Order: sequence, then C-alpha cells, then structure tokens
Amino acid sequence: MARRSYDQFCGLAHALDVVGERWTLLIVRELMSGPKRYTDLAAALGGIGTSLLATRVKQLESEGVIRRRLLDPPVASVVYELTTPGSELARAVVPLAVWGARHFMTAVRAPEESFRAEWALIFLADRLNGSRLRNPNAEYEFHIEDSVARLRATDGVFDVVAGKGDTPADVILRSDSATAAALAGGRMTVTDAVTSGLIRAEGKPEALAELLELLSSQLSSLTAQVDGAAAQSSG
Repeated sequence: MARRSYDQFCGLAHALDVVGERWTLLIVRELMSGPKRYTDLAAALGGIGTSLLATRVKQLESEGVIRRRLLDPPVASVVYELTTPGSELARAVVPLAVWGARHFMTAVRAPEESFRAEWALIFLADRLNGSRLRNPNAEYEFHIEDSVARLRATDGVFDVVAGKGDTPADVILRSDSATAAALAGGRMTVTDAVTSGLIRAEGKPEALAELLELLSSQLSSLTAQVDGAAAQSSG
C-alpha cells in the first residue's frame, strides 16, 4: 500500500509522511526496549488489529525505520528491531512523550487505559549514564501497580526488560501510574515522591541511593528540555 504524503518540501512534513499514521510511533516505542516478535507487538498494542499492525510494520520496514531479524537456534524466531534511523527517531520522540505527560496526563489513569511499567522506563534508559555506578551490572525492578519491568545496567549501559527477573534485583521500587506520570511531567520530584511514600523502596542502600540519583538527574534533564523549548517560544 502506497503511503500518503503531505507533498511538502519540509523536514517535519517528510518525517510525518513516514511516522504520522496512527499507531506508528507506538510501534517504535515498543521497540525502544529491544527486539520484539510480531505477537509481542500485537499483545502490547491491543486494539490496533492484526491487519493494521501488519500494514504499519511493513511501512516502517520499507522506510528503513525497523528491520526484521531471525534469532539464532534454538529460538529461530523472527523479531523486529529499530535500525539506526529508527533509534534516532526513538530519541527524538522522548521530549514529545514528556510534553504529553506534562500537559495531558494530569488525571488518574482511566479504567479503559492500558499501562505497562516498561513504558515509564524506556524514555529514561537510553540516556542514563551508568559510567559512575559502583556496580556497573546492577538490576532494578519497578512494580507500578500490577505491572513489572526491570531497568538493567550491563557494563554501565542500560536497557529495559518487561517482567520480573530470575534473580533478586539490587533494588525494588513500588509505585503507581499516576506518580509515574507526575514524575515524567515534571510535576513532582523523585525526592518528594519517596518522602511522601508514593515511591516505596527496598534493597541495597548504596544501590538505592545511586538509582534515585540517576532518576532525579535524568528526569530533571528531560523536563529541562521541554522547559527550554517553552522559554524560547515565549521569548
């Protein structure tokens, strides 16, 4: 199926020609935490419909945003992953996600809205700097309502994995989706959330202190990007 075009010689218009269709950026979001099978994408994007998902995936493949790869035996399963341009796109949408959390996620999650803990973490993981971690191979587990995800540091490089780990995490944080949205939108600090009991923590004290410092620094940096853009537009 041929893609629709705005027929404008403009970077934004050309970008939206590629990713402006409904569900497209959410497919990119899902792949920010690593390669996924088609069934994984369908499960995470309930409501898209298999036919539309297949169309969107094919479009993103043809544009070079994602690619398919065959996992090595014994798995031998086809997965989809971001290409280099796809990873650039993923970084570009992070401020958009923060903007959305700031202005349009001020209320408690509606009953019909789905939520996954990894969605609250993927926008942090790519830019977190773990070079100063005492333990460069730490694992942190986040329980946000009934969803669980892990933030893993491997030689100081972070990634996000859905679900509980096979071994005990260095730190476990428990919270709710409203608090996660308030943190992402810059309406609450990590320190305030911990002090008020909206984030409950357990685990190794040193690892916990490092994690809270990392989260505070990254969230401040992300909200500062949005603040800076707002200041420039108003100035």
